[in-house]
Amino acid sequence: MRKNYCVIGSPIAHSLSPAIHNMLYARYGLECSYGKELVRPDTLEGFLSSLDARGIYGFNITMPLKQTILPYLSSVSSEASGGVNTVVVQADGRLFGYSTDAAGFYASLTNIGSGYHGRNVVFIGAGAVTRLLAHDAVQKGAKSVVIVNRTPEKAQGIAREINASFDSLPNIAKHLKNCELLVNTTPLGMHGTGQDFEDLSFLDSLPVSAAVCDLIYSPAQTSFLQYAANRGLLTMNGLGMLIWQAFFSFEKWFGILPDRGDYQAVEAALLKDLVHT
Repeated sequence: MRKNYCVIGSPIAHSLSPAIHNMLYARYGLECSYGKELVRPDTLEGFLSSLDARGIYGFNITMPLKQTILPYLSSVSSEASGGVNTVVVQADGRLFGYSTDAAGFYASLTNIGSGYHGRNVVFIGAGAVTRLLAHDAVQKGAKSVVIVNRTPEKAQGIAREINASFDSLPNIAKHLKNCELLVNTTPLGMHGTGQDFEDLSFLDSLPVSAAVCDLIYSPAQTSFLQYAANRGLLTMNGLGMLIWQAFFSFEKWFGILPDRGDYQAVEAALLKDLVHT
């Protein structure tokens, strides 16, 4: 019997998750299907009540449901307390929630020879993903963490949880002199948003050894990454995180962690699709 999986959220049409998971099903010979479904907070309960009838054994969650789902879960892993992106549907109907975002980002980070341990890390943004990554950075031994945001009060909330520093975005340059890893978690520069950084000269304050990451993968190179690359800095977009977080979700459902060969095949397929979008 075919098992069904999906990603839910709003908007959802842009999601590349079906491409990743359906490719994995084909590579591993699994009789499964993965789709995407528009679900809003006001329609979430109806979706959850349909799981058994539709043979849905698990699903991923994107915005704006990562926290909305929490009251419906029987169990939530420690890393997902601030937001869930993966749900396992148990045989008895109970829902177990996880987050693979931090693990996905860290896996992609190590792939480029970077990491958190002993490094001074600066995050731009103060959303749910920022919180996950900042907590993970501290747990993995970051030397220091600074969170900057256009609304510094939001950055302060996360900073207090992990004994980090915070500031407003216009003051970012002063935190970059010793920064070894700079991560943009905001949608600034993403296709379709119509918003971007007004001035990127703050990147001139980074040392030449710094790595610069953007969680955006469309476009493949945002103006933020282009500016950093022009300075000769090591850069990384969000495609690796997208793939690895999907791989870790796959592992939650099937007990199989896709390997490097799977990664290369999926990355090549996604890059081909992104070129034509």
